[in-house]
Amino acid sequence: MISRLFLSITFVLSFFSTGLADNPHPASDPSNEGGWTLNPDVSDEFEGTQLNESKWLIQGKDGVYKSRWIGRAPSQFSIDNVRLEDGMLKIESRWEPDFEFSKKRDMSWNKIKEGTAYENITTAAVICKNEFLYGYMEIKCKAADASVTSAFWATGSKTELDVFEFSGRPKQTHKTHLESELWSSIHDWSKPGGPTTWTDRLQLDWKVADGFHVYGLDWDPEYLKFYADGKLVRTVERKKIGDEAWVLTGPISIWVDSETFPWHGIPEKDDLPADYEIEYIRVWQKEGLKVRPRDMASAQAEANGDGTGSNEVLFDFEGPIDLGGKKQDWWIAPDSRPYFSITKAKASGGTKSLQFKHSGELSGQSTAFAPFGSMKLDSGQHVLSMKVWIAPDSSIKKLNVILEDPWLNLKPFDLTEVATGEWVTLRQTFKRREPSGSKDRLRIVVAMEDAGEKGSTLYIDDMSIE
Repeated sequence: MISRLFLSITFVLSFFSTGLADNPHPASDPSNEGGWTLNPDVSDEFEGTQLNESKWLIQGKDGVYKSRWIGRAPSQFSIDNVRLEDGMLKIESRWEPDFEFSKKRDMSWNKIKEGTAYENITTAAVICKNEFLYGYMEIKCKAADASVTSAFWATGSKTELDVFEFSGRPKQTHKTHLESELWSSIHDWSKPGGPTTWTDRLQLDWKVADGFHVYGLDWDPEYLKFYADGKLVRTVERKKIGDEAWVLTGPISIWVDSETFPWHGIPEKDDLPADYEIEYIRVWQKEGLKVRPRDMASAQAEANGDGTGSNEVLFDFEGPIDLGGKKQDWWIAPDSRPYFSITKAKASGGTKSLQFKHSGELSGQSTAFAPFGSMKLDSGQHVLSMKVWIAPDSSIKKLNVILEDPWLNLKPFDLTEVATGEWVTLRQTFKRREPSGSKDRLRIVVAMEDAGEKGSTLYIDDMSIE
């Protein structure tokens, strides 16, 4: 009897210590009537002593700055301001005048030509290395009690979604209403300056720096629903703000960070340090809305202003490719359109992929082209990666990839030994003897003799060259 009691107590203590005693469903749907499934690739309980850096990028670690963003002056991101403590992620803001601040000037918010200097204050940012498309994202947190932001937001392809940008204790005393304000926005970064396409502010029943609360967002293709402590507080419908404003159509990565907003006042030495404390971040999704498993190599491609980081080109099939403000989509030659198409039938990441399908012998070569100028590679060694899904009993034997300027036929991918009925990653290392020309692009080719005679169905997604 004693041993059974001991085992029962041990089980209960273990249950609570691992965090499993928390409701495993969204605070907005505690009985899980919506059929939500937790996505572990973009969720974290922040237990342990070190942040899982296979899942999270500490902005600036190893010289990697996603979107080239080093912080809003006068504050600058520091990798030393991130820690796990007491089962929480803590993002610290410090008064640190001896920090090695960038000599650049921040031109991001004011209209003064000389910009704003980085000085005195360090903050931090943490970014998820995996992306997801649609779902319910939730955070339990307490904002920093200082005139810095405590933000929960996300970015995608030329897209920004701000769930909240809290100001725990604004220095400007006439702005005390911000201490309880839930401010949310959508930005379109396909246009200069990333204009706001939608924004809204509402007052909560508490000060965000006084205690822990749960904040959630249900992101659907047709609406956004915001929750605070499980209560619906705001709904935004796509049809009401319009398709042009609704730029939330591709996968996103979660950010949590602190910044200074000088227009609300800048903290002084005695106001700091202050912690933005996060107990957990959780993302649930429904069947058919899936993770986009891409690593932070894309952040390296968006290296800092000093040019550190690697060079990577990413190709998906979610929509037009942005070429310096001009968007162009993949082009399929007319005689190839019976075989190649961009489809929603199956996708590894996002909602679309490139499909190759035929029911008999091809009448000739079939080709799909990326836009001219979409390939910008230095000379040297590179790795091409792509995911393929091949239907069982397909007769396709090989897949060819060509770079056009200068012309380079890569070694054909042998598909005869690739597993069918599942997504498989193919990789190939190749060497560019010269950098890309102005019209360099990638083309995907299936030759008549490589397609086979029986018929095939092949999907291609998540291509990258790094």
